[in-house]
Amino acid sequence: MRIITARFGPRTKSRMNRRKNLRPIAHFTIPTWIFLAATVLVPFVYGIYISFLNINLASFLPPIFVGFENYQNVLNAPETWSTFRITLAITFIGLLVQLPLGVILAVALHENLKGTKLFRSILITPMLLTPVAVGLTYRFMFDTDLGVINWTLSLLGVDKVNWLGSQTSALLALIVVDSWQSIPFVMLLVLAALTAISPSLYEAARVDGAGAGQIFRNLTFPLITPTLLVITMIKIMDFLKLFDTLFILTRGGPGNSTTTLGLWTYKTGFVFLELSRAAALGVLVALITLPVYFLWRKASKGVR
Repeated sequence: MRIITARFGPRTKSRMNRRKNLRPIAHFTIPTWIFLAATVLVPFVYGIYISFLNINLASFLPPIFVGFENYQNVLNAPETWSTFRITLAITFIGLLVQLPLGVILAVALHENLKGTKLFRSILITPMLLTPVAVGLTYRFMFDTDLGVINWTLSLLGVDKVNWLGSQTSALLALIVVDSWQSIPFVMLLVLAALTAISPSLYEAARVDGAGAGQIFRNLTFPLITPTLLVITMIKIMDFLKLFDTLFILTRGGPGNSTTTLGLWTYKTGFVFLELSRAAALGVLVALITLPVYFLWRKASKGVR
């Protein structure tokens, strides 16, 4: 008995007991893993497979193996790099807008002022709407002649603006729409992080004479930083695969001035009918997402 105890310490024994307790639960997750493998893993592997072929839906020739030719063509295409720069710009500006506003709203709701519950219910409403419905609604609102935004500006004596007619204004409109729907998500996660902070820490800080700014800078912000890192990683992945709202709102126009990597992958496969090149683009986007995913997993451990 002493030999066993010396060989397997208390921590090792507790881990072994925990694994034994989890085994019956793991059996119930097997159907879920099979479903995920059929709907995610199999299409992904098939996408990698066809990226090494020359499948073109406009051609009746049988596909042949071309190796890394599709990847070479994708990396040499100027559209790939222009859409990548647009994706980076949308990601950077979107994070600059959504993170501060989400934190401000979460801090305001955390104060439990009068009407906080009603205000919270109103704020989470955009997050519950489908991106397609949001994109259609804002497309009408940004309309040059019939949009409510230009109508409001005309009351103030401002000339009509073709919001979706130039790259700058179209990107601005896209960021406004995505931020309107994403800020509630940021707010909820930050609010959950604020709720997890012990009130005794704030009381001790006030006793020491710290002001509101000092408390937020030296106490609140360091404690919610892991949550902000998780939100950042999630939003980066969301921007990399941004499609539905963008497709409904601008369709990547004017020209390709608002086309992101996700939308360019769609256009390559289903507009230009170059399925293998679109698969190569998808694989490259997945490779870009992988480091972000691992950083997200690492940051999420701090939240737990």
